[in-house]
Amino acid sequence: MEARVRLLGNRYKLLVPLASGGMGRVWRARDTLLERPVAVKVLRSEFTGDPTFRARFRAEAQHTAALHHPNIASVFDYGEIEEDGERMAYLVMELVEGENLSDLLEREGRLSPARTLDVLRQASSALAAAHAAGVIHRDIKPGNVLVADDGAVKITDFGIAWSASSVPLTGTGQVVGTAHYLSPEQAAGGKATPASDVYALGTVAYECLSGRRAFDGENSVQVALKQIREEPQPLPSEVPAGTRLLVERAMAKDPAVRFPDGAALRAAVDTTTDGNSTAPIGAAGPHGTAVLRLPPPSPPEPTARRARRLPVPLLLGAFAALVAVGVLAGLLTGTASGDRPASEQATTTSTPSTTPAPPETVGVLAAELLGRPVEEVQAELLGRGLQVQLVPVETADVTAGLVTAAAPVGELPPGSVVVVSHAVAPPAPPAPPVEEENGDGDDDEENGNGNGNGNGKNKKDKKKDKDED
Repeated sequence: MEARVRLLGNRYKLLVPLASGGMGRVWRARDTLLERPVAVKVLRSEFTGDPTFRARFRAEAQHTAALHHPNIASVFDYGEIEEDGERMAYLVMELVEGENLSDLLEREGRLSPARTLDVLRQASSALAAAHAAGVIHRDIKPGNVLVADDGAVKITDFGIAWSASSVPLTGTGQVVGTAHYLSPEQAAGGKATPASDVYALGTVAYECLSGRRAFDGENSVQVALKQIREEPQPLPSEVPAGTRLLVERAMAKDPAVRFPDGAALRAAVDTTTDGNSTAPIGAAGPHGTAVLRLPPPSPPEPTARRARRLPVPLLLGAFAALVAVGVLAGLLTGTASGDRPASEQATTTSTPSTTPAPPETVGVLAAELLGRPVEEVQAELLGRGLQVQLVPVETADVTAGLVTAAAPVGELPPGSVVVVSHAVAPPAPPAPPVEEENGDGDDDEENGNGNGNGNGKNKKDKKKDKDED
């Protein structure tokens, strides 16, 4: 369909395709009314055929068109047409003479720290403007970062991922978005925030510096699980410390530890020069939580994780101990119960806690269940006080017996029913028909009655006649 349409809206002449993706195809085109070059993205029919998508995408296109920033590819127009009974939607954007960051990395392998910081600075400036206007991109990746011939960086495709998220999965299992740049909270089924865009841009910076993706896997489910559970390999040793800390904090698993939005990330980049950062950027621990640069009151236990947060009861108990005993001076010199286990310190001065009441809700994360054996998931959910309804889904893309989806998720009341979909192998195609040959047995009797000779005699009758003769 796209190849046959050469003039959209009686105005935009399609010239040559520039790129193709999961959402559609981008064309170099010409605005015949204003006589200027433009880029036109023609969206795929599986999206535009859904009225919910069209309504959401139309609204997002209007919101994105209101964003005016030198690092955001401008949106000029939006339209919908019908061609041969098929509805199409298209987006007219600023044509950036250059290439996307994905092609640049494929050609050069990786970028220098200085060049990476320049890309980060411009891209985070674009996010700062979008976040200030209440727009979240939700699909930051190298393919959506355009690098002009003059070095200018522009973010494109604002709002498309959000609109597409309203469309159900197709029969082929198509998923909108890229798991390699998906924030942990999005991978777990949570709501995207400005900090989610920061995480995605952090993974883009990681790829620029290392020449590889932060996480990879055989399929999107594996990659999404790694986004939640694992840490990427360390950046190359030649990456300066300031740049390293910047990227680590942007990629923190906990959104509360990251830079909260594009403006905060841009401010941090601006203070990161020559590999030394003057901003208070803490190094990320083994689970992506930044470390506060404060002297500890006592030496850390050898097995304690740097990123671990102290439980609230422990903090309250420690505070009560300080007030009651007055050991502030000893704490500052590192002699106040520094060698005792934390649990013992908490119980020496605080009132023993009573047995906690059963939780009012049960937390369920879809990403924690995906890709696991269905029997294991069923047993786990039942053990947590939930009911399970199993739904087999025929697919050849996922190993039989593994969980492909779960709903509802989030904080559920005990006893709630969780629908768990699991992969089953599609049925084998029917065997081709085999031509039967005449022979002894019942088939011969049936053949004798229907061979068209009109005598209605079977093989036994013929033999009898011969014997009588």
